[in-house]
Amino acid sequence: MLNFKIQKGSFLNCLFIVQGASERKGTLPILSNLLIENIGKDSIKISATDLEISIITYCKAEVTSEGKVAVNSKKTYGVVREFPESKNKDGIFISFKENDSGIITISYKKTVFKLTTVPAIDYPTIVDFKSEDNFNIDFKILKKLINNVIFSTAANEETKRNLTGVYFALVNLNGKDYLRLVATDGHRLALAQAEIIYSGKINEGIYDLLKNGVIIPKKVLAEILKLDKSDSVDISINSNNIFFNFTEKFIAPPPAPGLSKPLKDLDSEDIPVKGTELISRLIEGKFPDYQTVIPKDNYKTSIIDTKNFFNSIKRVSLLAEEKSHSIELSFSDNNLLIKTVNTSVGEASDELDIKYSGEPISIKLNSRYIMDFILNIMEENIKVKFNTIYTPFVIEPFTDDKKGEGKIMEVIGVFMPMRY
Repeated sequence: MLNFKIQKGSFLNCLFIVQGASERKGTLPILSNLLIENIGKDSIKISATDLEISIITYCKAEVTSEGKVAVNSKKTYGVVREFPESKNKDGIFISFKENDSGIITISYKKTVFKLTTVPAIDYPTIVDFKSEDNFNIDFKILKKLINNVIFSTAANEETKRNLTGVYFALVNLNGKDYLRLVATDGHRLALAQAEIIYSGKINEGIYDLLKNGVIIPKKVLAEILKLDKSDSVDISINSNNIFFNFTEKFIAPPPAPGLSKPLKDLDSEDIPVKGTELISRLIEGKFPDYQTVIPKDNYKTSIIDTKNFFNSIKRVSLLAEEKSHSIELSFSDNNLLIKTVNTSVGEASDELDIKYSGEPISIKLNSRYIMDFILNIMEENIKVKFNTIYTPFVIEPFTDDKKGEGKIMEVIGVFMPMRY
């Protein structure tokens, strides 16, 4: 029977992390539960799965009795969240106890909750593969890459299953390895890449898989974006699954009042530091040949202030049609007119000073798509490229030529114009 004491804040954070893998409306009731088990006497392991993605995380705890229990994920998180906050910066410590009847009691002072459990033996086995054939990437860089493309994935349509995830690939440019992420729904495309130091085996295993590219479900990437305490990520891949291991340096809380011994410091050498692990099935199928969509030459260009462009589109799009979100961008000599006409509501327009000296042209685009992309651009200016009213409209962050000399493209958005 599993019994332990744990700091509320630490427990709540771990329960929050695994919520995304708990299936609440599925056909298998067991999947609405999470599995809690001890790892030695100093920590607990919390796992959740919906059979497509699995999340495992670890918490520092004082374990007084070993075991494992499967308990409702949503209810457990809700219960722990409702315990009071302490004025003490170290927080409060709550008690978690399982009895002979399979009932768990979660309590603090006079506040007591009792929850039923399901047999832990019935909980699905989570796939586990460890491999030295992996690569490491800075967590902040991975989150930035994901943020720059995830919005361009297709909605859950079985006929477009290969478009519902993000394409991960390892590309070599000028002798350097880059992790490239691409997403498209058929109407827009987003690409982001960052240099990595690949130290794994060459010409076999994960290297070959990444050279060919793999498609990762949007859901697991959305869960990665919820994490915020990792320094780096180790990524392993086999023919069916991808494994993300987030290294996290825990700081052990001080002992709770009444504990027989202090909690052991996680920094001590005899205790492995563990963070969070995410495992996901890969999406089967071939990703579209995205490189043929990205224009190469003979394009007109314009430099636009990023913030002004975003705010102007946001204002004008208030009156755009709800289904199409269409706006028209009219480029002329150093001027951009942004407008929309909605026959049932009205019309709106706004003008911006820009850098442009080409022939006048008007292009109709989806305002939501443009704003989704620009929202993640940190540069002061953007470069837009276009040719005709039917060819792709391209947006890239703009860096001064001198500052950006030798810089390989990192982010690009491609948008198909709408028909007039």
